[in-house]
Amino acid sequence: MGFLTCLFIIQNLLYSYPIVSTAKEIKYNHNSKTISEIKKEVDFTVLTPKRIPDDWTLDTKTSPWLMLHYMDSNDTKLMVAIHLRKGFPLSDEDFPYRQKVDINGNKGYFQEWEDNGEVDENGNIITGGLLNWVQNGTYVQMNSSILTKAQMIDIARSMN
Repeated sequence: MGFLTCLFIIQNLLYSYPIVSTAKEIKYNHNSKTISEIKKEVDFTVLTPKRIPDDWTLDTKTSPWLMLHYMDSNDTKLMVAIHLRKGFPLSDEDFPYRQKVDINGNKGYFQEWEDNGEVDENGNIITGGLLNWVQNGTYVQMNSSILTKAQMIDIARSMN
């Protein structure tokens, strides 16, 4: 592959990858409960991502699972949904057709959406998929149709 081709690919990846930084302050929306409040109510470890764009907002829901819905800055697009509950052991038999990935030393399972690469009703290309793992006794299910697999895994690996 030529130098210019590599440069073009790298440049496109940098421009298409959202700027990610360590979140300093979470911006909650829809009168959501705060993470601190939720931690007092549940009997499992509440894992939260540390590498999310600063302009995303967070909408929390606590039933039937703890749901962390990170929205874009306009509060119009669900960027990534992270659902948490008390953990249970996962096995390869539970996810026979999913790709195994490492999330902080834990076995995770990723499955891209069936319609990955197609255009949705809003004109957006569907990417991402479903990612599952157990960490510190907490079962985590993450999904996105906007972020790529690499972006999802980056966010997953920043969770603690």
